[in-house]
Amino acid sequence: MVKTIGRILITIVIFCCWGAQTRAEDNTEPSAGTRSLAPLPFQLVLPRDHLLGDWYGTRTWLEDQGITPTLTFVTDSLGNPSGGNRQGFTTANNLGLDLNFDLEKLCGFEGASFLLSMSYRFGGSLSANYIHNVFTVQQVFGGETFHLINVTYLQKLFDDRVEFRLGRVGTGDDFLVSPYNYVFVQNGFDGNPVGIFFNSPGMTAYPNDTWGALVKVRPTARTYIMGGVYNGDPSIRTNDRHGADFSMDGPVFAIGEIAYQPNSLPGDRGLIGNYKAGFWYDNSLYSDFNTGAVNRGNWGFYTLFDQVLVRFGEPASHRGFGVAGSFLASPDQSISRMPYFFTAALVTRGIFPPRPIDVIGLGVVYGHFSNDLQNFQRRAQQLDPSVGVQSHETVVELTYRLALLNSALYFQPDLQYVFRPGGTGRISDALVLGAQVAVNF
Repeated sequence: MVKTIGRILITIVIFCCWGAQTRAEDNTEPSAGTRSLAPLPFQLVLPRDHLLGDWYGTRTWLEDQGITPTLTFVTDSLGNPSGGNRQGFTTANNLGLDLNFDLEKLCGFEGASFLLSMSYRFGGSLSANYIHNVFTVQQVFGGETFHLINVTYLQKLFDDRVEFRLGRVGTGDDFLVSPYNYVFVQNGFDGNPVGIFFNSPGMTAYPNDTWGALVKVRPTARTYIMGGVYNGDPSIRTNDRHGADFSMDGPVFAIGEIAYQPNSLPGDRGLIGNYKAGFWYDNSLYSDFNTGAVNRGNWGFYTLFDQVLVRFGEPASHRGFGVAGSFLASPDQSISRMPYFFTAALVTRGIFPPRPIDVIGLGVVYGHFSNDLQNFQRRAQQLDPSVGVQSHETVVELTYRLALLNSALYFQPDLQYVFRPGGTGRISDALVLGAQVAVNF
C-alpha cells in the first residue's frame, strides 16, 4: 500500500512539472489563489490567526514555497445534569492536520492544488453513553482513532469557472454545506444536516472520505452546478481501516447540487445569501420495513439556504444578523429510516461592537422517523416489550462563540435541550450543558 501511494504521488509531481514546462512561456497573470478579494458584507467564517505565530519561521517558509499547513484541536466537553437515560459528562476531541500544496507555486501547474489531511479522535460520546438520543450532541465524536482523510487533487480552469476534484474526498466537504452550520456544537447541524446519513450509507463526511470525483461549473458568477460520483462502500469507514482502505468495491453514490448566491461578489453592496437544492442516489442494499425483502437503491432531495437580514455597521465589519435552514426528504418510507428532516437557525455576528467577531447561534433540529419503520417496531414490540417505537426527535441549541487571540482560540459555552431522546418517548427530555474549545496552532 505504501508503494502504491508513493507511485501515485510521484506520478502527480511528474505530471505537474510537465504541465509547468509546457506553460513556462510568458505568463504574468496572477493565479486565482493569489487574487485579493474585497471583503464580503457579512461572513461567518473569517481568517484565523495562529496560536504559535509562524512556528519560528517554519510556517511562513512553507507557505512561501506553496505548502500551507493547518493544525487544529477541538474538544466538546458536555454533560447532562438532568434527563436522558442517566446523567454523565464526557469529552470528545479531534486533532486535525491539513497540508495544502499549491502546485502552481511548487511546479507551475496553474490552478492546481493537492490536499493531504488526517485526524486523530479520542474521547467519549454523551449521546451514546448517557442520553441515548439520536442526534449526537458533540459534533466531533465519531471515528475515535487515527484517520487518513483527504488525498485529493483539485484543478481550476477558465478563471475558476470550472473546477474538478479527484481522489479520496468526503462528499460533505462540497455538498449540503452552509457556513452557518459550523457555528453549532450539535451534530445535527455541523458540518452537514445529519438527516441524509440516516438514509444513505454511501454519504461521507469528515473524518471519513472515499474515492470520488467532482465537477463544478459556474454558468454565471453568482450561480453554480456541480455533481459528484463516489465509492459508497460504508465498510471502508470502520475504525480499524483508519481511512486507508483504498478498495473500490462500490456501490455507487451520486449527488448533484445547484446554487444561487446573491450579493456574493467583491463590490456587491447587498446582503449576502446562499440558496441551494440537490438530489442524491445511493445504490446500496436496503431492507424493506414491511416485507423484509432486500432491494438495491434509494434516493432523496434537499434544499438549503442562509441569508443575511440585517447588517451592523459597514460591510467590511463583517457584523450582522442572518437566518438559515435546511429541509431533507427521502420519500420512500419502506426503506428510509428518517424520511423527513429539517433545521432552522438564527445567527448573529458582532452583536456587541467591542466583540465584532463573536457569534451567537440559536437553532433547532428535527427528524421524523419512517411510518413503516414505526409499524415494524410495533410488530416487534408484541414479541419483545423492550422494543421502542421511534416517532421523532427534536434538539434546540443556544450557543455563544467567544473569539480570543484574534480567533486563534475560541471558547464556546453551549446549551442544548433534547426533546424525546431516541424518538421513543421512553427516555426523559435531557438538558445538556458544557462548552466547545478550539485552537488553531
